[in-house]
Amino acid sequence: MRRIFALSLLVSTAAFAQAAQVTPDLRDLGTARSIAMGGAFESLGYGSEAIGGNPAALGLYKRYLIEASGAWDIPNGYGFGSIGLADSTNELQAGVSYTFATYGGLQRRYAHVTTLASSYAFGQIISIGAAIRHHAIIGASNTNSVTMNAGIIVRPVQQFSFGISGHNLIGVYNKDVSRYFVGSIAAQFFNQLSPAIDVRLDFNQRLPRWAIHGGIEWLIANMVPIRAGYEYDGIANPNHHYISFGAGWFYEGSGIDIAYRHEINGLNGREIVLTLKLQL
Repeated sequence: MRRIFALSLLVSTAAFAQAAQVTPDLRDLGTARSIAMGGAFESLGYGSEAIGGNPAALGLYKRYLIEASGAWDIPNGYGFGSIGLADSTNELQAGVSYTFATYGGLQRRYAHVTTLASSYAFGQIISIGAAIRHHAIIGASNTNSVTMNAGIIVRPVQQFSFGISGHNLIGVYNKDVSRYFVGSIAAQFFNQLSPAIDVRLDFNQRLPRWAIHGGIEWLIANMVPIRAGYEYDGIANPNHHYISFGAGWFYEGSGIDIAYRHEINGLNGREIVLTLKLQL
């Protein structure tokens, strides 16, 4: 009897420990540039991550953009592939993206995420944007639902951008599609250094939870970007810390980026991200 009780206790403890482990989720989607910069990207607006981030950032750079990304984190069994297209050559900008992601550890989920975003620029200072996002998630946490993101970007001078955005504003009642808010700031100095900080706030628990993302990019010879970042996640992964870095090469906006994100504690995640982009 004692042996049965001890065995039951051991199994219960192991199951509880497994349940307490939280792998990367849909908040961790991005491109090699954003991942290398610690997930700080919402006020940068340079890549297709603006479609699923702060849609108001679509208009920060005038261009046609096609971008494809792939990521894999072997220890966590987490990965995604995405493609995004954006046109920001007019005052009314638009973008569309599709992502397939697999995540969840033993509670495996497969997610198809499609986003349609648009933004409007009031001169050179203020942009507003909104995005409709469809989630089709199969596995341990099923949903077939539509929600929306919205945001604003303020650029008082050419060197600084400030943003506020809300994500999953339409309630879905699914743990993978929770509502959260982001305040962001980014800068550019000497056309070479681009620091950025994003702060995420989640009010779904009794006490608010938060995460901070910070990174910097150094552009060498207008062709080779070097990036580094840090992330503290107190939302899905309480007290988890990540460091990241990456590099790339591009010519007239088109090129290739690679990034690596290293989890300092928790599940020892090791994520590699590759992005190909074509800018016209």
